[in-house]
Amino acid sequence: MEFSYRTGFLGCPAKPDVPWTQDNIQKLVDLGFNCVQLNIAWGNRPADEPLNLEDVVDPLRVQGEHKPTRPAMSAQEKSHIEKRGAILKERIALCRTAGLRTIFHFGAPYNAHLTVLDSPPNCLIDAPVKKLYVALLEAFIEQFPGVDDILLYTYDQDAWLCSEFGDCPRCIGIPVHARVSEFVNLLAETWQGRNNGDRLWWEPWELSAGQTLQSIKLLDPSCVGLALHSNLAEVMATMPVDRWLKIAVRMAKEAGIPVMVEHFLGGATEEVEPFLHLCRPLVTLRGLRDIAALDVAGIKEYYGLIPVKEDPDLRMTSLFFSKPRISEEAALREIAGVYGQCADEVISFWRAQSAAMELFPWYASWFIREIGKCDPSHSMTAAFVRGQQTHTPSWESSRRAIFMKADNAQPDPWMLEDIQLQCELAAGRLEEALKLGDSIRDKVPEALRSDFSLGLTDCREWQRRTLSYVYHLRETNLTMIIRRCFEKEQPVPKRVLRELKRILNTDIENQGTDEPCSSAIKLLDTDPEKFAQKYFLENKSDGRERGVFSMTSR
Repeated sequence: MEFSYRTGFLGCPAKPDVPWTQDNIQKLVDLGFNCVQLNIAWGNRPADEPLNLEDVVDPLRVQGEHKPTRPAMSAQEKSHIEKRGAILKERIALCRTAGLRTIFHFGAPYNAHLTVLDSPPNCLIDAPVKKLYVALLEAFIEQFPGVDDILLYTYDQDAWLCSEFGDCPRCIGIPVHARVSEFVNLLAETWQGRNNGDRLWWEPWELSAGQTLQSIKLLDPSCVGLALHSNLAEVMATMPVDRWLKIAVRMAKEAGIPVMVEHFLGGATEEVEPFLHLCRPLVTLRGLRDIAALDVAGIKEYYGLIPVKEDPDLRMTSLFFSKPRISEEAALREIAGVYGQCADEVISFWRAQSAAMELFPWYASWFIREIGKCDPSHSMTAAFVRGQQTHTPSWESSRRAIFMKADNAQPDPWMLEDIQLQCELAAGRLEEALKLGDSIRDKVPEALRSDFSLGLTDCREWQRRTLSYVYHLRETNLTMIIRRCFEKEQPVPKRVLRELKRILNTDIENQGTDEPCSSAIKLLDTDPEKFAQKYFLENKSDGRERGVFSMTSR
């Protein structure tokens, strides 16, 4: 059950400014990590963190016959490239001093994240493109000695691949797995041969289940490892180790290829971004157990770690590293010990938040992630479930086995109700957590009180957004019932009108503003038929006025 590779890194997209100091690196060592990713490597490049080889190696020096076809997403002035390179060298030196293994994460071939095209300009089987990336990698090896491994994404991370069903004359009819495995092997052989490095870890992100499994048979086990999300659709705290991951790990073992699973190991995650202080240590422990049961080579933090604050989830990960067979009760008691006389109450608080995390329907849609970016003031058109993200093999096939919604069509009322009921259950456990937390805030040791209080604020805001989904979804279904009653010339049940008015009033309190719900209530009281003709009607467009992470609002 022990992981040979325990990989973390400092900072995360919502807080990229965690200092890379010897003290903070030592914190990772003390927590049990033995490997560090050298860059945050996130699509929006927080704090100008490098995401591609082109961000730290000047592509004009090595381009050869391949000319840049897309402008770089990062500043490409020599001073910017040199600054990123200098920071990277400092991080390598810190890790080597601490005895930590290092990984640099990048995407290739670079295509400026052209997510809407099936024939991007930099084609990975185009000979000049292959020569370019061998040259870029060789330059990286020369400029940054001390990097042990590399982690390669071939979709996302500003990389993108041609579709065999697209217009690229080289790729038409050639399956993705046949093309990408050759490119991965080429870079892995370059890395190992020129650097005497250990391994290239490849993340087959955005490939379908079938493409990923077919690729495994074509990889070179002497120099390639697999870095796999903890389920096929996404890294999800409450849904690790699905059927696909079990099969992929089994096939990789048969092929002699090591696997490192990417998961959330601390309290800050993409799911709850930008909240940084939520804690659900039981969820973390259960996920670690499920992943460890696969007997994989390693585990890797997916989003980022903030060891400079109190983080019960991160401390739970550390405890699991040293005591992988510890029981849930013993683990909670051990990490709660620092809370002294209120340890029992803190454990109850953690249990409630962990339960809320497990009840919340993270699998409803990818857009229910980053819950902190949801606008609690939802639209007054019909609630829907935003599901379509982009055109990739996985989004058009396998991800649909995990996510309830992978398109933007109006869902059936039962789907709306299902998500509403699950959110309602989660909100109830969050209410329980908030009552417990508020009652013990002043008893928490002073050194931990600030982080604990910030956690309560995050918990309250998470509950607020959860309730906004509850109200919007239920308001939509109740209004649909009223509308149908009028269409069929049936009396509207008074209980439906009473419930809708009650929810709209509660919605006002949750949103923190009278309008637009107050005007809606007045119309509901005076003319329910006109209300149904004006509010919670299906909207065919998707203007995203409240942002893409306000999942139910067009």
